[in-house]
Amino acid sequence: MNKKLSLFILIFLFLFLLPIFAIGQINILDMLGDNPLNNIIQEPINLTMLELSWTADTYAPFDYDGRTLPVKGGMVTVSAYVKISSGNISSLKYSWFVDDTFQEAKSGYGKNSIIFGIRRDIGSSHNVLLKLFNDDRSFYIEKSIEIPVFAPELIIYSTNGNAHFSNQASKFSTIISNKKFSFVAKPYFFSIKKLTDLSFEWSLPGQEPIISSDYDASILDLTVQNATGLTGSIWVNVSNLKKSAQKAFQSVNLQIQ
Repeated sequence: MNKKLSLFILIFLFLFLLPIFAIGQINILDMLGDNPLNNIIQEPINLTMLELSWTADTYAPFDYDGRTLPVKGGMVTVSAYVKISSGNISSLKYSWFVDDTFQEAKSGYGKNSIIFGIRRDIGSSHNVLLKLFNDDRSFYIEKSIEIPVFAPELIIYSTNGNAHFSNQASKFSTIISNKKFSFVAKPYFFSIKKLTDLSFEWSLPGQEPIISSDYDASILDLTVQNATGLTGSIWVNVSNLKKSAQKAFQSVNLQIQ
């Protein structure tokens, strides 16, 4: 009888205590899992700098030390420069908007820059807005920047009768009859990687235009014979072979001696 009683008590205690042990295990797992009350408290983010800047991928001559400008049909990159003094910078989510349109595929954690194509016309601009926040939205800030749209440019330089091109743009040139002069047209802010992506069309008084996209198409050699006292103009038109909307023109007034 005592053995049966002891066995009954053991079975009773096992059945009684099993749910408690199970519940206890579940609670422990919860504490180690996603229960937000038991997560490690994140250090708050303290922002010290947020700046936006843009860069354009347009072409400029090798000796140009200025900023390349965005043009219609080209690409531009907007980058965010963020500094914090506390918190986890990798927890920040970047949400980009171009002209009030959310760029979902280009937004997310760590996506601190955006690349997009210029679609608007010369003289207008694109607006880029960045919304920066963390997971629980305990930190939030936004900043915007305007991207102006420019036109491609063309500048003509001459040799002025010597062996080297002048470093001053030519709008007027005096050339000597029966002597060789050279002109070079330098393009700026086209969406190209090399000059052979452009077509150059040189026009001279009384002659058929010279059209070329060769490596030396930007240079015109000119010798005017027995034309002392005459005046005229040289015109050059340049266009992007792949993006015909990108074009520029320039002229030089000539005085022949």
